[in-house]
Amino acid sequence: MPVVTGAAVSWRMTQPDHRGLLWGLGGSGAWALLSAALAVTGRRLGWWPSSVSSQRRPRLMLLTASVLAAAAVWLVCERLGAPPPLLAAGRTAVLLVALVLACTCFSNISLHTNAAAASITLMTVWVDAGWAVLYLLVAAIAWSRLHLRAHTPAQVLLGAVLGTVVCMAMPHLSR
Repeated sequence: MPVVTGAAVSWRMTQPDHRGLLWGLGGSGAWALLSAALAVTGRRLGWWPSSVSSQRRPRLMLLTASVLAAAAVWLVCERLGAPPPLLAAGRTAVLLVALVLACTCFSNISLHTNAAAASITLMTVWVDAGWAVLYLLVAAIAWSRLHLRAHTPAQVLLGAVLGTVVCMAMPHLSR
């Protein structure tokens, strides 16, 4: 979902120049692939028990790697000449993951609801307000995290609220 969102929002932010779509796919896709590669490699090297860890220490390590991956992708995009609005969006992504990392120091925040809420908020704010109907998907993801007993209601709510608030603030952060 974040890769599709990154592409759609980047395309919309840079219209009528369609290169924004490529920047969005490249930036969000590189971050997703890099984060996935770090998760799988860390699992194979025994750094954490699974590719998606719910244990505090491995989870903090995975999130730290994701923050570093996001920052690295942002720096590469900046060096390659990405349009300023897209660099602002990239800074927001780094900020959001850093805040999730900070929250994880105190609570096992739901990354699933966070990513879904952030993605749908960006689509609603930057692409079309009609995407707001997909907040029902956030509710379904939240319910599934509770049903699986992976999170408490507070952890699910914190994930959704953090993703929504940071992405709602993005237009103001990009100035």
